[in-house]
Amino acid sequence: MPPESPAEIPEFLVERFTDYSPETLRAIGEYVRTDNRGAAEDIPDTTVESLALQSDSTLEAIERYVEGVATELEQHDAESVAALDDDDGRPWGHQQILDWHGG
Repeated sequence: MPPESPAEIPEFLVERFTDYSPETLRAIGEYVRTDNRGAAEDIPDTTVESLALQSDSTLEAIERYVEGVATELEQHDAESVAALDDDDGRPWGHQQILDWHGG
């Protein structure tokens, strides 16, 4: 199970991160870690645009979170959070939706 997302990270970004590979998540971590936010070839444009709107403290939280998620995915040899299965064999993202709706 991936790490809990910090409250500072907007939910729409956390949802995007569930579809990203460990490589893309690490690219996001590198992108927010550097002061030079120019080239971001490995990151979807919509995510780059969203990151540009975040505060420094949110970017720091994003960096820690995506690095943790990437590590977790690599340990489970998973392509994305959405690809991880829970104990009932359901994808993690599906279980999150059920949890949000009290199911």
